[in-house]
Amino acid sequence: MKKLLNFMTVFMLVFGTFVISGPTTANAQIEYVPNAGVYINGKVVNGINPIIENGVYYLPFVDLAKILNYNSIKFEEKTKTYEITDGSTVIRVTMGGTRAKKGNEYINIKPPRWINETGYISLHAGGALFNSYITFKKENGSIQIQNPATKYAVHKGDTLYNISRIHHISVQELKQANNLTSNLIKDGQILKLPSPDTSKGEMEPIKEKKPVKNNSNASVGEQAEKILREAKKYIGAKYKFGATLAEAPNLFDCSSYTQFVFGHAGVQLPRVSRDQASTGVAVSTSNLKAGDLMFFTMKDTYTDGRVAHVGIYMGDGNMIHASTSKGVMITTNVLQNPYWSKNYLFSKRVLR
Repeated sequence: MKKLLNFMTVFMLVFGTFVISGPTTANAQIEYVPNAGVYINGKVVNGINPIIENGVYYLPFVDLAKILNYNSIKFEEKTKTYEITDGSTVIRVTMGGTRAKKGNEYINIKPPRWINETGYISLHAGGALFNSYITFKKENGSIQIQNPATKYAVHKGDTLYNISRIHHISVQELKQANNLTSNLIKDGQILKLPSPDTSKGEMEPIKEKKPVKNNSNASVGEQAEKILREAKKYIGAKYKFGATLAEAPNLFDCSSYTQFVFGHAGVQLPRVSRDQASTGVAVSTSNLKAGDLMFFTMKDTYTDGRVAHVGIYMGDGNMIHASTSKGVMITTNVLQNPYWSKNYLFSKRVLR
């Protein structure tokens, strides 16, 4: 009995009082690392407290999410699942799970850990989820983040097809960028991502036609007028990635802005731009009407080709939207604008 008690005391000293969801090893050793500086594209932005488990670096999931502007964070205690967004897409990750969901796509990851009531994610898994490339720099003990990523760390279960799909490029483009002559890849292999300029972006949602709930009895024209009147009220409001509706009308991201404005006209849009892009019916640029939603990628911010931005067409070539740089504003002649024209994906009509 005494030997058993001694064994349990040693076990608790080594492992702490943590709950680890998913597979682990009997000899897992946790080492707490001193606070590390976090550098994004070479500039220090914050600090973070990593841990090492059996030689693998892990970062606190919530802290990393906030550093990378995923400010809307929900946690399901029962399943130990986080749901986060920066306003463009929703990421769901369960502690101990080998696959996470980003938008409507699944990402293979090294299982996140649940230790002392804190979720931790490996550097490579964090990179895959956040479209970043994350490494540890031994010389100064820092976490280095390349954002957006130009590299991808292969995870167990990955194929060239699924890596290509989550970055909205072709398998052939991925193979050419890495001089690959076969489809064989291995866990931990680092792949170069083709230039985002080669990606057509996430065109899949244009085929989706999910209806939206419309509680208004007004005509389509009247609703469009009401939406634009409401939208103009907030010109000058500040931008915040992952802004919640509770922060409106002082702070918006692009999709919380459209959700808020349409909601005042009785139209219930989903929360994020990718999900809003799955609603309504596709409309050509030659047939745009006031109140249509315009969708864009943002190649300088994301290299995975995601639906990254949404705005409201006003008529006469103009769009009102919450921009990352200037907050709520009107962009005139949006499809002739040097930035937005090269990032344009498609438009959808939800007022019908």
